[in-house]
This record gives sequence, structure tokens and C-alpha cells, in this order.
Amino acid sequence: MLLLVLVAMSASFEEDPIAAALTHVDALSGYRLTLRSQGSGGEEVIRYSYQHPGYIRMDMETPYRGAVLIYRPDTGKVQLWPFGSPGRRPGLSLRPTNRMVRSSRGHRVDQSDVGTLLRNVQQLQQHGSARLLEPMTLDGHLVKHVVVEAEPGRTVHEVARYDLWLDEETLFPLRVISYDRRGERLESVHLEDVELDPAFPLNHFSP
Repeated sequence: MLLLVLVAMSASFEEDPIAAALTHVDALSGYRLTLRSQGSGGEEVIRYSYQHPGYIRMDMETPYRGAVLIYRPDTGKVQLWPFGSPGRRPGLSLRPTNRMVRSSRGHRVDQSDVGTLLRNVQQLQQHGSARLLEPMTLDGHLVKHVVVEAEPGRTVHEVARYDLWLDEETLFPLRVISYDRRGERLESVHLEDVELDPAFPLNHFSP
């Protein structure tokens, strides 16, 4: 029976790798990781936590070391502690659209999770194609390399192509690179020290 399940999962991935990855991610109760992003606005390093159905916490390392942002779907607001110490001092309550809590490329905190990323990739795939390249090793992990490219002239949030490296076992993205319609790199994101379904402290998202 297990062999049949594994064969079915493999066939599903070969048929639609992005849908398979999204199914795996949506089944998680949460995750935490270190996010390293490089783009035209410089480098951002964030200790990132996500808990279903959409609680997000970002502990900034670079460029605003010590700052903490928490998004709660029950309030629809982002709490910002520019100098850290959540729970010991009041934070600013802001809408997710506020420029103070958006990244250098305009990414919103409430739309920063891996599920949202994969849905954006899936949207691009609907107007193009997905190609599965040869398996490889990335930072000691066996990964599947998937390229999703839109038809000429099509983009999703300026992106015309995504390269994704998915962990071979969990299908969780470990690296994502986006390109514009001219083939120029927009952003390179590394997801490191990934923990799936971690046990968060009780006050992690409500200090």
C-alpha cells in the first residue's frame, strides 16, 4: 500500500509539480525558517514564523536588526515594534498596506507566506508552462528544480519566470529566483534552517 501511495505522489508531482508542492504546504500547521532575500533594494535577512490559518511573525536581522512584525488574521492588522521587545512595550498597529511594513519590493506581510508564493507561481503557470529539470543537491539537500515560465508578454507582479528548488521529500521551497520579462533577475530568496510543524511558544504571535 505504501508503495502505491508513493507512486501516486510521484505521478502527481510529475504531472503538476507546483500543485503538489502547494498541497504539501497547505497541509502544514506551520513552519519557521531564516529567509534571505537579495534584490535591487539590497539584502534582507528575517527569522520568519508562520502558523495556520495565517499568523505571521518576522524578527528582522537585516537591515532593521531587532525590529519585530506580527500579522494576525483575526484583527487584519500588523503590529510593529521598531526597536524590538514585543510584550514589554506597546507596538504600532498598522494596516498591511502601510509602507512602513512593506518590503523594499513592496511585498506585504500578510502575503509573505510560502502558500501565497506558490499561488503566484501557479497563476503564472496558468499562462505558460512548468518544466521539471534534473534533480540536484542544494546546500546538502536533495532538491527538485522546477522552472515556471509565462507566455511572452505575460507577468504576475512583474514576474515572467520563476525558478524553484523544492526539497525532494517535503516539496517545501528552499530557493526561489524570479525574473522579469527581459530575463533580468528581480529577486533571489533562500529559505534556510526550515522547521516544519514546530511547537511555537504560546505567546509567539500575541506577545
